[in-house]
Amino acid sequence: MNPDEVFSDFQRGFFGRKFTAGLLVSFIDLMSELETPKLGIADFDGFLKLFPRQLKTSAGKRANTLIVEKEDGKTISLRKFYNSIEKFYRAEHKRFDYPSAAPHATQAWADYKTWLDALVTFSEEQLGELRGRVNQFVLDTLKSQEFDPTSVKVEPPLFRILLEKFEMTAQKGEPTGASFQGIVFGFLRADNPHLQIEIDKVRTGSKRLQRIGDVDGWEGERLAISAEVKQYEINTESIDDLADFANRTGQRGALGVIAALSFSEEAKPLLENMGLIALDKEGMLKIVELWDPVKQRTAVSSFIYYATHVEKNSSLSARLNIFLEASASEWAEQRQAAILPQSES
Repeated sequence: MNPDEVFSDFQRGFFGRKFTAGLLVSFIDLMSELETPKLGIADFDGFLKLFPRQLKTSAGKRANTLIVEKEDGKTISLRKFYNSIEKFYRAEHKRFDYPSAAPHATQAWADYKTWLDALVTFSEEQLGELRGRVNQFVLDTLKSQEFDPTSVKVEPPLFRILLEKFEMTAQKGEPTGASFQGIVFGFLRADNPHLQIEIDKVRTGSKRLQRIGDVDGWEGERLAISAEVKQYEINTESIDDLADFANRTGQRGALGVIAALSFSEEAKPLLENMGLIALDKEGMLKIVELWDPVKQRTAVSSFIYYATHVEKNSSLSARLNIFLEASASEWAEQRQAAILPQSES
């Protein structure tokens, strides 16, 4: 067989036994390592006279693969060459349709003695040319399954960005406290999808509406969580004003949350002693970092709903929409800039 005949024979059987690509390349690499083109060998039997086959491994077990003894008395195994070419196909070029079957492939070496008879007679140039043809055939035939990060649609973490950057101080035309109340509503609704979350406009008065807090979460008729929203820092002077809220949530066995922009160092333990949970921007951010895109999206849409349909404030709605649009565009540009260098490398 000449190189073209060996390649044609390999090509015909490839789809039934894909591992033969690696096996053929392993044969070629073994011959190149042993410099058979310089030895004038007529066939594989002549090869084995120069490089006797070893029937046992170095561990004393029966050798299933082809192991031969070199002139210096050291042995060389077909397996090391096969491992290398399998890595080339699968790991380096992501042809995962090529089988991971090194033990099976290398123990099938004896089925391809006609290839070995031919390979030992080829020149160094013929071996290299055939090796290249086999590898190119595999790369052309098997689809690359390399992951393309640009193919993945990733949503920006808009609610996290809202927490980090949205101005919560009331702007012109906005009710004081509305932006932070919308943030807390979105947070509680996304983090408690099993509850019915109720909210009203700021300064409506929860007691007058026979509600407990500014934002209440219900499981059927049972109050599960309630939050008082304060768009300022809570210090020790504010604690007494929260005693009634702590009492009412405690009586109902509900989680009582005080949501504020921040808390003084002394205020937090006092609130905890009252059975209340102190939740500030930093605390919400730690939780939101663990959210998937669905929760992020739910929280954002809830804030939009609050601004548009509960507070019904066009200034807040417009500012929120402008912020979200600009943040999404900026995030997309930053992500694209981060991905492109990786995909080009």
